[in-house]
Amino acid sequence: MSESEQSYSLVILAKVNPERALPTDIYLKIDQKYIRFREQGDVIGAEKFDDFMQKGLEGIYVLADEIMIFLDWITNVRDEEIDETLKDSGDDTKEIVTSMFDIKEKVYETYLTSDLSEEIVEELQGQVNDFISKVKDQPFSKQTIAALITRNSTLADHSINVANLSVYLAMLMGHGHQLVLENVYLGAILHDLGKAKAGLTEIGSGDGRFMSQAMQGHPELSVKVIRKSKGLPDAVYKIILQHHEQFNGYGYPAGLYGDDIYEMAQIVSIANVFDNVLYENRKLPRDKAWELAIKKVELGKERFWHPKFFPRVVEALKLAKQI
Repeated sequence: MSESEQSYSLVILAKVNPERALPTDIYLKIDQKYIRFREQGDVIGAEKFDDFMQKGLEGIYVLADEIMIFLDWITNVRDEEIDETLKDSGDDTKEIVTSMFDIKEKVYETYLTSDLSEEIVEELQGQVNDFISKVKDQPFSKQTIAALITRNSTLADHSINVANLSVYLAMLMGHGHQLVLENVYLGAILHDLGKAKAGLTEIGSGDGRFMSQAMQGHPELSVKVIRKSKGLPDAVYKIILQHHEQFNGYGYPAGLYGDDIYEMAQIVSIANVFDNVLYENRKLPRDKAWELAIKKVELGKERFWHPKFFPRVVEALKLAKQI
């Protein structure tokens, strides 16, 4: 049977790990034709996955008679990732870890969709509510947070890492209210949505004064995209808008100074820079990358962030590094 006579099945891209070897060939649908994009054993790759985010590509295709092979692979990869995480975080965190992977899939869907609907936002809010409830019942230990900060390969992965670390730091700073933690988590997972939609896939922890104009506009673009769906608290928008503001007034987009910056946005900012440094040093051993990220946070006192966060934040990150 020729490829033109084949039947194809849609697979939601959000369910596919871009760094795992594919179990079958995959196809893209272009002008009503199915074009082979990757072969069995290939990977999609993080760069191409982020490119798909920008273009709003929500699905790929496989041959219809291979769909069960592909779906079984998706399930097996997810189970393997959960098991790998539990080895580090402990079996008693299974509910938290499983809930995080549910959110991760929804975040991938959020970043990939061309139109952020109210339905997607409501589903995301519901999952975050469930996750934060579990975290409040069993607060992040240094062992758990170390396990949940996973390898950062896509913007969506980065956003989940930032969200997990932000909630850990917020609770460390004495914020235990359910809604506050939900807002922190939502603000963190959506903070780079504008970057994805604008095709700005560069990741860096540098000074805002030297960033491109387009990059400096991504917090406002994120809010513009998200506001279309409605339903999110104002605190979430504030976190997204201000996560690149700096305590010394040299941040962006508004150049806010000192106490004018929302505290939760500062917490997300710390987590964001920390995970960016881990990404920049991803080829180094994990403990060395963590050491560099902690050093970056230490050097940001009174420059990037309010001195009230120190030394508690640094001490907590050092404890997690030892795991």
